[in-house]
Amino acid sequence: MKGLLAALALGAAVANPAAQTQPTGQPSKRPAVAPAKATSVRVSVKDQDGATLSGVRLLVSGTAGGGEYTTGAAGTAIVPIPKAGLFRVRCEHEGFVTLEREFTVGNGTWNPVDVVLNAAPPPPPAPPPPPSKPASSAAAMAPSGPPVTVSIPDFVDKNFIGREPMKESILACKPLETVRLLQMRENIAQHVHDRVDELIYVVAGEGAIKVGEEQNVIRAGSFVFVPNGSGHSIERRGKNPLIVVSTLVGSSCDSGKATR
Repeated sequence: MKGLLAALALGAAVANPAAQTQPTGQPSKRPAVAPAKATSVRVSVKDQDGATLSGVRLLVSGTAGGGEYTTGAAGTAIVPIPKAGLFRVRCEHEGFVTLEREFTVGNGTWNPVDVVLNAAPPPPPAPPPPPSKPASSAAAMAPSGPPVTVSIPDFVDKNFIGREPMKESILACKPLETVRLLQMRENIAQHVHDRVDELIYVVAGEGAIKVGEEQNVIRAGSFVFVPNGSGHSIERRGKNPLIVVSTLVGSSCDSGKATR
């Protein structure tokens, strides 16, 4: 009977080998899964010409964290990555267009990330400043006194030249112009008004006016514009005096001083 029980126990042990290696009541051990390994990423930044860029600000973000880094003299930065996942790096540098790049990191792998930054376009030119108004503009806009109305025939009757060679009468004296009545029995030699334009209107008589090298005949009703800086002369012709109204534009009026 004992021999039969021993034979049965030996057969059970052969049929179940695991029973021979594991103590009774203890579970079998399985291989453990390796944890995710930490790694790093080298970020390299260059410009369009292939030159390395130092001082680039790198903002790294992702499923496993991130941080802020700066490229060194070689244009690179080593970014530690705690575990695998999807990440994004934002590259900022003055004078270049900001660029963002996504990259994936696996377990224990070396992941180089190469970035090329394009130069930022130049800023638009500043609008030109408004043109400054000359000081004379403000004076021209300022009130210059009451209007002046003169009857030229009546004025001449009361202030006729007689036998004088030249008579000048001030009709209007304003801050930026002088209006004169000129009565001439003699010619006016060539002269120049500096920074002053002259407007000449012939009231009576005949003559000629020479501006530069050009000479023109004038008579009652003629009008002549003499630009500033232009040499000019006036010649009387005929028996009667030549009478003109001369307006000096831009001249500071001095009613007590005759201005040819």
